[in-house]
Amino acid sequence: MEVEILSTYAKGDRFEEQVFDFLTREIDEGRFYFFRSDCCKIFRKKSYYSRDREDFIIFDIAVEVFLPGFDKPSLLVLIECKNYSGTVPVGDIEEFGSKISQVAGFNAKGIFASASAFQSGTLNIARNKGFSLLRYFDQSEFRWELPRALLTGARSARACKRAEIEHALTQPAFRPTVYSAYAVTPSGYTDGWEGIWKGLCLEDSFSEDELRLIRQPSPITTPRVIFISKDRIESLAEHVLKSISYIRGAVDLAKLVAKESDANGLTVSFLDDSSSVLGSITFSPLEIKIFAADSKSHLARFTLAHELGHHFLDHRRYMMRESIRARDIDQSQLITVPKGEVERLEWQANTFASCLLMPREEFHTAFGLLLQHLDIRNRGHGSLYLDNQPDNVTQYQMVCNSLSRYFNVSKTAIRLRMRALGLLVEVGWQG
Repeated sequence: MEVEILSTYAKGDRFEEQVFDFLTREIDEGRFYFFRSDCCKIFRKKSYYSRDREDFIIFDIAVEVFLPGFDKPSLLVLIECKNYSGTVPVGDIEEFGSKISQVAGFNAKGIFASASAFQSGTLNIARNKGFSLLRYFDQSEFRWELPRALLTGARSARACKRAEIEHALTQPAFRPTVYSAYAVTPSGYTDGWEGIWKGLCLEDSFSEDELRLIRQPSPITTPRVIFISKDRIESLAEHVLKSISYIRGAVDLAKLVAKESDANGLTVSFLDDSSSVLGSITFSPLEIKIFAADSKSHLARFTLAHELGHHFLDHRRYMMRESIRARDIDQSQLITVPKGEVERLEWQANTFASCLLMPREEFHTAFGLLLQHLDIRNRGHGSLYLDNQPDNVTQYQMVCNSLSRYFNVSKTAIRLRMRALGLLVEVGWQG
């Protein structure tokens, strides 16, 4: 029992540290709402006086916002951090609301942050008491962390969005796909930190004149993800291949990684298989992780090429990190016209991976020699014709298998590359 209690405390401390580190970066880098970083201070385990207790209450994390020249903060954001094995009970939320109301002499706003789900009854309690409930996910558990401006076009109707966020807050098995933070605030539901600050109405603690003193300069608008044609991505991949003196056959990704390590400090790690992700990239520091027991497998090679695509396509302009799952690779390879911002980034990275691993000129050469060797002739339907006729299926499989071995990529990747280059015509094949 004692070991279990100590383990619970350790989990809570780690979670508290994750939230503290995240908010510290937000403040240092000028992203704490619109407040200037020099007007904000963050603390762990700081105490504030309670009139009711006639004693001090310690809070896990406190953010203080000051007007220039003043020693006493004009605004407190007080945060409780919990990481339970089960859902957060109603009693904990009621107790936190009581603690916030007891802080004397400050304009205090509260956030109860949890790594685990909340019992459904807690949401209304928090809203009615004027504080927020936040479910915060560690960065290793989610795919994207994008600037919010890039995702506005993909948002659904308000009712659907509320249902999605409520599900994220109350379902223990929920795993995020885009956002790292889901919250209910006194003003409503939100799926990003900016929405949490707005929902707590932090600006109401100041007059307009005071806000002018502590407000950040107007931020530069984040650019939307620009369109890049397949030809431009092909050209970029060819340029990258020239930089490592590629000639023929399977591309030596280790040689490319070594070059980028010297030039840009890139590190690549191969780790044990993961049930949730194939690979990930962070841009600061520049690091790629591939979750594969066999670093030379087709899937590991394509995943590494995909993450390198994010690097060479300069996707650091749009996101801080990304991780990819098998179904994401499969789905985004089938997209012909990406609609949303996330789709466009993934489509670009996958297209780059295909161009890098199966260089266009060498692919045409190998494909042509193979058809000549196998005596496969164009009978007016295309270089390689695939339908349900046994002879055509056999020819397709021989070509696909040979190219798969030559380029060291999967047969699915070969098929998609042949289609993209107009070398394969498929009519009703159910392979």
